[in-house]
Amino acid sequence: MKRTLTYSALALTLALSAFSPAVMAKTKNKHSAAHVAAVKKCNEDYSAAIKEARTKKGQERKDAQTAASKAKRECMASAPK
Repeated sequence: MKRTLTYSALALTLALSAFSPAVMAKTKNKHSAAHVAAVKKCNEDYSAAIKEARTKKGQERKDAQTAASKAKRECMASAPK
């Protein structure tokens, strides 16, 4: 009797642990079309700014890269959710 209860409890525990990740898994939230477009524009602008910064030298280049990074952060922060 004890063996049967032990095996039953073990089987039940294994079954619940196998199904719990599937039940608890959250679906990913899809971003709105406006958000996707804004992020794409931010990334394109950043790429263009970095490409332009690479043509410069020294402190001017470093300042341009810093400005591009700051502009991207601000653009991402202002993107619609």
